Amino acid sequence: MAIRPRISSSTARSSLLTPSRARASAASLVALVYGFTKANESGWSATSTISLLVAAVVLLVAFVVIEMKTAEPLLPPRVFTERNRAAAFLVSLLLGLALFGMFLFLVYYMQGTLQYSAVKSGLAFLPFSVGVVVGAGAASGLLPRIGPRPLMVGGTLAAAAGMLLFMQIDVEGSFLTNVLPAQILMSVGMGLAFVALSSTALVGVDDHDAGVASALVNTTQQVGGSLGTALLNTLAATATATYIGTHGVAKTAEGVVHGYTVAFTWGLGALLLAALLSAVLVTKQRPAATPEGDETSFEHAEEFAII
Repeated sequence: MAIRPRISSSTARSSLLTPSRARASAASLVALVYGFTKANESGWSATSTISLLVAAVVLLVAFVVIEMKTAEPLLPPRVFTERNRAAAFLVSLLLGLALFGMFLFLVYYMQGTLQYSAVKSGLAFLPFSVGVVVGAGAASGLLPRIGPRPLMVGGTLAAAAGMLLFMQIDVEGSFLTNVLPAQILMSVGMGLAFVALSSTALVGVDDHDAGVASALVNTTQQVGGSLGTALLNTLAATATATYIGTHGVAKTAEGVVHGYTVAFTWGLGALLLAALLSAVLVTKQRPAATPEGDETSFEHAEEFAII
């Protein structure tokens, strides 16, 4: 005899709404990115730009309202109610914005201004990868002893110092003087901050919410990167056009680099805001001493992050 499982009406209704909720959240982000991109073509006051940005806000609000009312939300609002976790997500978003924007315009600078090939540009990023590994390794050892806030604040400030050095690039610059020192500072800072914020986002989270919280760390970085590249590209293009319009086409090369520095300036602002949020909102301190052989709450959170 076959037994037919009984599904409640609320569960069935939630399952039917899941694709619609996913489409609403995705569509809001697409509209926001496209709106930023459209601003570069038509201007911020254009009807098409405003319409896309308004649509993005409406779709995002609709998604949040639905999630708050449904019995089985895709993104449980309770995940954001813990102060430290919410701060970690915000910092992750801002770091993604600054990081992806830096990658984009540094590639433009190396290939367009320094005349590097694609292969040489890729090799020139290797010091950044090494710096992230060094910073992350140091953070893993320091986190159980000093807690996340010093690492998040110090890491974001170090990354901000690196971005400040990127703002000094010019047409006659070089890799050793303009790029490498900035890469080292920013990469080590990013390594410190990412490990600390990943653990902070997962400390104290319920086991059934661990998957969502862990996914949000990566998602906020990717969303920040998508929004950042679209927004910063628009700001850089506008700054370049204004510079060339003021100084003439003979200064095109300088105008292009000026656009890059404007983008780096906004990236610097994002990193400074991330440092401020880390200092103000993150209250987790070093974990209490545990018996030898037992893991601290931060070490347990790191396991969730790896999974």
